[in-house]
Amino acid sequence: MLLSPAEKSYLYESLISDPIIRPDSRSNHQYRPLEAKTSFLPGSNGSSRIRLSDGSECIISIKTKVVKLVEESNLIDLDIDIVGYRDDSNYISNLKFQLLNLLNENFEFEILKLTEQYSFKLFIDCIIINNLSYPLSLLSLSIYLALKTTRLPLLISETNDEEIAELPTFSDDWNDSKYLIELSKNGKFQPPIFITLGIIGNNLIFDPSQEEETVLENGLIISFYNNKVITPISNTNFALNSNNSNFKGLNKKIIIGALSLGNKYCPIILEALDNLIEEDINDNDGNMF
Repeated sequence: MLLSPAEKSYLYESLISDPIIRPDSRSNHQYRPLEAKTSFLPGSNGSSRIRLSDGSECIISIKTKVVKLVEESNLIDLDIDIVGYRDDSNYISNLKFQLLNLLNENFEFEILKLTEQYSFKLFIDCIIINNLSYPLSLLSLSIYLALKTTRLPLLISETNDEEIAELPTFSDDWNDSKYLIELSKNGKFQPPIFITLGIIGNNLIFDPSQEEETVLENGLIISFYNNKVITPISNTNFALNSNNSNFKGLNKKIIIGALSLGNKYCPIILEALDNLIEEDINDNDGNMF
């Protein structure tokens, strides 16, 4: 979005003020309103769709395949398609690398294991139909919803196949399938997420909008898993085609403040997503949104 110098100056002064004044009247830790739907793709093991108030929209489809463990080094594959970007562009590759790295380092792979030789492999397809602001958080929250509603068919064959090398067989009744959370050892399956924070002056803002990204002094990406902020934590310029005129370095107090905000508000975000899933499961009207 192109803003005039006067508009940028006004927005900048509003965002560095105390108390902060955001264009859409949100507080510094508040996310944009979103609409979501889960388990709506009949050919997928899990799916989700999120639409933000600014029109940004993401669709996730998760499918599974039985693979031999000795033949697969990674049990999660991820593909991202964003309208207007080449699949091999640096923009797409960077988003894919961050999401895959986060999932591979913080996923309970034991729930995918079938036998000593075989396991499920997850194929996560991400499509962003429209994106105005930096889409990493949108992708991450959409993947979270899809994984939380992913179901795997019930294994009915022998689990110990070291000697007989039996191929896994499954129940034909989809009602016998299990959610990933039901397969988790502690019953608390919770995928990791990315949260984006904008930095301007001494203020930190959750989920910066496209307008806010144009005047930010830095952008921070934090990871959250197992009820705490974890690595990786990185900074970047969220605004596309920016000349970095406002871009500044980070100081220790800002990073510490970001970690504190993440530990305080990320559990609330995940609770809201979990409540959304529960409401969506109980909604039988068939509406997409």
